Amino acid sequence: MDIFIMLVIRLMLGSGDAHASSDGFIFDVRGRNQFGSNANFNEAALEKARRLLRNRTLTVATIQRPPMTILQLNKEGDIVGYKGFCFEMLKTLMQKYDFKVRLVLSYDGNWGSLLPNNTWNGMVGMVNRTEVDMAVSGFTISHIREQGIDFTAAFHEESTAILLPAPRPRSKAFALIQPFSWKVWLALCAAVVGVTPVLHLISRAGPWTPALYPDPPEARPTYSHIQWFIFGGIIGHGDRCIPASLSSRVMLAFWWSAAVTIMASYTGTLIASLTVPTVADSIESLEELAFQDEIKWTYRIYSSMDNLFRSSGSAVFRQMATRYADSKVTTDYEGVDKVLTGEWAFIKERSFLDFALDEDFQRTGQCRLQIAAREFYTVGFGWVLQTGSPLKELFDLEFLRMSEMGLFGKWRGMYWPAPSNCSTGLIFTDVGSQPLALADLVSAFLLLALGAVLSTVVLAAEMMYRSACAGRR
Repeated sequence: MDIFIMLVIRLMLGSGDAHASSDGFIFDVRGRNQFGSNANFNEAALEKARRLLRNRTLTVATIQRPPMTILQLNKEGDIVGYKGFCFEMLKTLMQKYDFKVRLVLSYDGNWGSLLPNNTWNGMVGMVNRTEVDMAVSGFTISHIREQGIDFTAAFHEESTAILLPAPRPRSKAFALIQPFSWKVWLALCAAVVGVTPVLHLISRAGPWTPALYPDPPEARPTYSHIQWFIFGGIIGHGDRCIPASLSSRVMLAFWWSAAVTIMASYTGTLIASLTVPTVADSIESLEELAFQDEIKWTYRIYSSMDNLFRSSGSAVFRQMATRYADSKVTTDYEGVDKVLTGEWAFIKERSFLDFALDEDFQRTGQCRLQIAAREFYTVGFGWVLQTGSPLKELFDLEFLRMSEMGLFGKWRGMYWPAPSNCSTGLIFTDVGSQPLALADLVSAFLLLALGAVLSTVVLAAEMMYRSACAGRR
């Protein structure tokens, strides 16, 4: 099967002699406009590029950017191994056109941005100053960068996403009040306070019917009796002294009906919240992230995202650029480490975030990261070439052929992490009932402690009142 695939590759890519180089590597950059199948190519320019590549060693700048370029470095920081989507592309070109490459790292660790002094840093600057022949890694093609270099046609497109800390389980310290919103609690308190005087008035105004044993016949329910009786209906417990007039009992029948409905709703919601874990609401979009105070955000300095936020007129983008302007990171993994503190979000293209999330899950066995549901700002990836490079048209043609052959899909399958419950977020929602722990019932014990303190205060007030009354006598 492997031999058959290689024969197909040679037939579709051309008849050039294959030369397996031990120095082979791949690169990846971002592009803006993807090539089309009807693209026209100049055969004379293509032949010139083929002759330029044959038996030549190209110096190529690259950077760590999984899954496009995955570098293995030694203790001295030198490249000793490489793999990834872009290196597969480059190996295919090297085999066909019989050239070699020498990989070098970005001198300052940056991709490339236009500085205030009108010079370029990063790998874009290295290509612009002809220090290297080209740069290979996840470059986002932008009109700003094209002022100093040329891009190949885009070979991949994806959106930008937000890496967030995994959602935390909701605190159950206030589980007893969480089944209802504050508006429901307010309405319930108003009902208890409002029904009491109405029932007291009805019981006083209506014909008198003696209460049942053990109260004496002349006993009438006092206001406090009725107050506790109404409250007892909410918690499912009555009182010995019940208003006995027909009009009072009609009122009580409707009150108990309402109380049963309220308590059934409360009990069902409380049981579900205690036995089935829930997580706190998570940020789902850039707009939500920009206008909240719980999670801070960061992105890579001198990156295309940095340029986008600083140059855009959008209110959301301006907020992203200015609020934490002094907290930008210098490497992608520095951004991931910030997210793991639980206080930051990191903004980056989706493929890297998928790789970082899966890498952390494989290393720790825990889902410590999540990706926001809504993405934004779709970008294309391409390679960086010197302005006017004769290699551009040849590389564009070869990228088109690779796409038509299905090689891009094959390489994505090799280097993109497979979807998992962690990457899709299902692990945070697909949960069943669990045994209750002490932490789940802490609100009940807090309520008990509050009751003990409150009853002690009331007891002290009663004793002081009785003592004062005894002194006056």
